[in-house]
Amino acid sequence: MIPKKLNPSPSLPISIGTTRFTRKITCLVWLGCWLFAACQTKPEIERPQDPWILRSVLDQRSRMITLALYPNVYVSYDLEKCAFYKAWSGGIFLDGAAFNNIKTAQPTSWGHTYVEENPDSPPWSVKSDDEVITGSLKFKGYTIQENQITFQYQLALPGNQAITIYEQPEFLKADNGKVSFVRNIRTQGVPKGIAITYRDNHVKANGDSKILNTFDQFLAPKRPVQQSKSNRAKYWLAKSGCNTCHDENEYEVGPSYLGIAEKYGHDPAAIGKLVEKVAKGGSGVWGDAPMIAHSHLDKEEIREMVKFILSLKPADGEKQKPKAPALKAAKKVAKTTNLPGFGAPLEGVHPSYDLVTIRPADFQPRVGAMDFLPDGGLLVATWDSLGAVYLVRGVETGDTSQVRIKRIAVGLAEPLGLKVVEGSIYVLQKQELTRLIDHNGDEIIDEYRSVCNSWGVTQDFHEFAYGLEFHKGHFYINLGLAMRLMSHERQHPDRGSTLKIAPDGSFTKINFGLRQPNGIGVGIEDELFITENQGRWVPACKFIHIQPGVFHGCRLALRDSLPEIEMKPPAVWLPQDEIGNSPSQPVYVSEGLYEGQMLHGEVTHGGIKRVFLEKVNGEYQGCVFRFSQGLEAGVNRLVWGPDKGLYVGGVGMSGNWGWQGKQFGLQKLVYNGKTPFEMLAVRATAKGVEIEFTKPLKKGLGENPLDYLVQQWRYEPTATYGGPKLDFTTLPVTQVVIAPDRKKVSLFIDNRKEKHVLYIRLNNKLLSEDGASLWSGEMWYTLNAIPNPGSL
Repeated sequence: MIPKKLNPSPSLPISIGTTRFTRKITCLVWLGCWLFAACQTKPEIERPQDPWILRSVLDQRSRMITLALYPNVYVSYDLEKCAFYKAWSGGIFLDGAAFNNIKTAQPTSWGHTYVEENPDSPPWSVKSDDEVITGSLKFKGYTIQENQITFQYQLALPGNQAITIYEQPEFLKADNGKVSFVRNIRTQGVPKGIAITYRDNHVKANGDSKILNTFDQFLAPKRPVQQSKSNRAKYWLAKSGCNTCHDENEYEVGPSYLGIAEKYGHDPAAIGKLVEKVAKGGSGVWGDAPMIAHSHLDKEEIREMVKFILSLKPADGEKQKPKAPALKAAKKVAKTTNLPGFGAPLEGVHPSYDLVTIRPADFQPRVGAMDFLPDGGLLVATWDSLGAVYLVRGVETGDTSQVRIKRIAVGLAEPLGLKVVEGSIYVLQKQELTRLIDHNGDEIIDEYRSVCNSWGVTQDFHEFAYGLEFHKGHFYINLGLAMRLMSHERQHPDRGSTLKIAPDGSFTKINFGLRQPNGIGVGIEDELFITENQGRWVPACKFIHIQPGVFHGCRLALRDSLPEIEMKPPAVWLPQDEIGNSPSQPVYVSEGLYEGQMLHGEVTHGGIKRVFLEKVNGEYQGCVFRFSQGLEAGVNRLVWGPDKGLYVGGVGMSGNWGWQGKQFGLQKLVYNGKTPFEMLAVRATAKGVEIEFTKPLKKGLGENPLDYLVQQWRYEPTATYGGPKLDFTTLPVTQVVIAPDRKKVSLFIDNRKEKHVLYIRLNNKLLSEDGASLWSGEMWYTLNAIPNPGSL
């Protein structure tokens, strides 16, 4: 509900004396009802910048909103405490992955502070007969009318009583040139005998009040340099994305800086070699994980970063302390020549789909989330400095000249989930589930209503909230872990889990032991599935069936507790650098050749992967196939449109989170009915597997056991980043049985083991009955359980 407009009168006399520049005088003045009455329509107030609202972490505070209400002046509120934070002239360093690709940083303010409140003292208090009443205070959202913002808080009291508080901040300039920061406050629903104060200021019950700060003028401070020259190499390492994969002390996706210094620090020629390596990219020195090229960086900048890294070399006789003992990996198998779909990524769009361009050239969204309105309009939320939601119309035409784009919301905190439920729009921000409401029908959002903002957060850059699904009357979201906690800090118990959120905002934690689960969707048999990203305690990426109470293996939040608890294996492992790096949103295929299966996006490995699932002993397990590449960016979000097209949203950033350096994309795949030749499904049997093809095999082909390469291994979670293939072995195919229709082939394989991955690669010379070559010839099956005898 939007209250009647809180309208500070521009003619309000300001008679409080001030001294020049910085002296702050605060008072609270009773206002008559005229101040808050609905006013006549008038032009919107102009703001000094667009957007003028920003939700983010700020100055190491988690749930913050910053407003640019007056030229060169900002005010910020702590929404977790429903309290004013400070007003200052200057600006904001918009550091962070979504803002400027610096992954480990968060926004900070700079400049001259004029008003700042004590963050440690409770801002609001309620008394009855001089006795303090304990209540709970919640931020309920805000409205925007005529370019003015009004916050709403709710103070819940014992006995199911609730007080509603509205606050509208504004700057007013008086005729004498002085400027006042005015906080207009209204309370409703205050029981008789209840007194409310805000930081020693008495607030009128069921009435209107105002807190006023007046200034002679505002200073215009010079923007400071963020890093001293001596530290600029460290700053560039963060800004260029290097810290995405490298830590100073620990091996993560790539080697630590200390490890690099230890290896190369005593080689006089190392600087030149490493500069070229960083610029051109490559792999194989420290493992198979590729380092992307950084050709966009100036080589002198790379040289300075390399010199800093090598300066970290240990003293003679010292060695870098390993983080944890590594598991013994399988012996490397001699590499063979790989072809697209046979050991190497695909190179084009899947033959069953036509790729349609729907994005005008000047619309470059880093897609955080997508969904459709009932009238066919596509909503796109962007993971960028704007945090915007766009309404995109005309996408069904396939003609970019007919596509119309309108920004309907802005200032959201890194939105990575969006869902339309019965015509209402819900968006998942980093620290809040929010309903977006258009009250006047102009398609611009007037109200940002908080549905749930009570899960645990810190200021850590990696505490993302991923995906948004609505299923059987509840919302579902995934919470990622913090990634840069200090030794004395602990993960919040809500993190690393899937939350089930009721419409009233209450939530329950369904599972635990997740790391960075960037994707959730409804799949086979109306069940929920998520994807998980590799890292510490996650040896490879995963495709997971959501089940209550399940531990998924990542112990970062558990530390030393529950040492006996075992990880429930995923429905499908997604081996790192082979079929997965950064899996994203899963979607269900409801018709066509792949009906009953699921697809999921991939941000870093790129493209779309296909998952076939079956139930063995009552649990889902199955396999993953390569499906499609040929898209304009790494795939973060997928959604089926009312025109039955599959809409694909791309994203990326510098460093190792993105595909081939691409950072934005919006395209559509349209099913064309063509049937390529490939494996449609692979099912576990009591003595091997059954492969089902999309077309019959050509007679005389596929009968030789040597046409099928079969390998097996397992994973074990450890504290190291990722993990090797353990107990790796090649399994011989002892017998091949081809069904009469030649669309199914049964392989008999000895020595299979449960809780292992079974990899099968076909001979790329196999052909279909009509002479078609294989589109892709490999799959990865997660054999959590071997079916009972009788299946074959």
